[in-house]
Amino acid sequence: TPSGILHVVDFQTEQIVSTIQSKDYWDDKRHWEIKNNIDKFDFTTADGTEQAATLLQQNLVLKEVRSGVIVPYVITEAEKVSNDRSVITYASGEWILLAKAGVINPQRIEGKTVNEFIDIALTGTKWKRGRTEYSGFHTMTINEPIDPLKLLKDIASLFDLEIVYRAEVVGNQFVGRYVDMVKKRGREIGKEVTLGKDLMGIKRIENSQNICTALIGFVKGEGDKIITVESINNGLPYIVDNDAFQRWNEKGKHKFGFYTPETEEDITPDRLMTLMKTEMKKRVNTSVSYEVEAQSIGRVFGLAHELINEGDTIRIKDTGFTPKLYLEARAIAGDESFKDPMQDKYVFGDYREIVDPNEELRKLYNKVLASLGSKQEILDQLDKLVKETAEKANDAQKESESAKKIAEKVQENLKNNTVNIIEAKNPPIDNLIVGKTLWRDI
Repeated sequence: TPSGILHVVDFQTEQIVSTIQSKDYWDDKRHWEIKNNIDKFDFTTADGTEQAATLLQQNLVLKEVRSGVIVPYVITEAEKVSNDRSVITYASGEWILLAKAGVINPQRIEGKTVNEFIDIALTGTKWKRGRTEYSGFHTMTINEPIDPLKLLKDIASLFDLEIVYRAEVVGNQFVGRYVDMVKKRGREIGKEVTLGKDLMGIKRIENSQNICTALIGFVKGEGDKIITVESINNGLPYIVDNDAFQRWNEKGKHKFGFYTPETEEDITPDRLMTLMKTEMKKRVNTSVSYEVEAQSIGRVFGLAHELINEGDTIRIKDTGFTPKLYLEARAIAGDESFKDPMQDKYVFGDYREIVDPNEELRKLYNKVLASLGSKQEILDQLDKLVKETAEKANDAQKESESAKKIAEKVQENLKNNTVNIIEAKNPPIDNLIVGKTLWRDI
């Protein structure tokens, strides 16, 4: 169990300048999310004390969290409340400052280990490489100047790892900041929870952005070649999850998702198929999450909420869906209070990194140009993605021009290359067009 003691560090001397006991602060709240390593902490203390005088912007607050890790927070704001002579301190995980800690220039990093990649990212910063869990080599191409924080996120994605940022304190000395990369944060609790339609104290959240019932996978090969699974999948560039289709189809139509592996070189259709099946499971897993209040965690989940750590995994069987939905659900976000644990709240589910739509558009551009035979819904979704990107790029002329050209290309493809795939038990006899209609037996 954490001690509740907070250490304040002077950002210039790196010395601990005050220690705040748990009895000397209140209204504390830590909000964390595994995705993007979001971690914020705010608390209230009495004004006019020696400790309050050290709570200045840019100073650090070191806090031990439930997993035993000491998290370094940088103070972003200190708000004095005049009517009760208190100070509210707002702080964020200190690693946000890595976004301004340097520039990594465009380059190709060939065949390096995760340790070598992390060392490249942290060169010239205050952070050191900590514990890593990976064996193997990967290659990365950096196309434009990026900051160390972005590179660390890209490295974690490349090696399929999760980042833990932590500080070390020995005695009363702040001795360093470390970046760990591990396969999975948290523990396997080994508990299965069944949830029905009556979700007392639990909020079910369906993440419509993540829901997909059919997944199209593709990789850019040499030159203009596009690698898909068509050659080993009855001529179809996508795979289907039938249970997901029954749960989430709209008027019998699939919800299509697009997938390009980030890390694969010299990929084959068979390897792409394996990766697509894994990705499809992930997308089903990220389709629903559950927000649970502290008092319901014990009653419904049979867990002591004070013992839940970031990333802990349980299994959920949700009978509120037809067919039933089986999920491996992790604690992916939480609000925690050391002083008042009954304020605790957690989100169980899984997550996918949000993809920059401009980046997604660039990947899809090759697929559009290759004029893969696809059905109307696929091209509709490409078109929608283009329009969304065009809206976001209004302030950047080059992006707007690029989006416009791609949008025009999509419209051209819609016109010239749409293949209508009819899924039915019996062969269709109406509205057939030579070379433009395919029948898929279901």
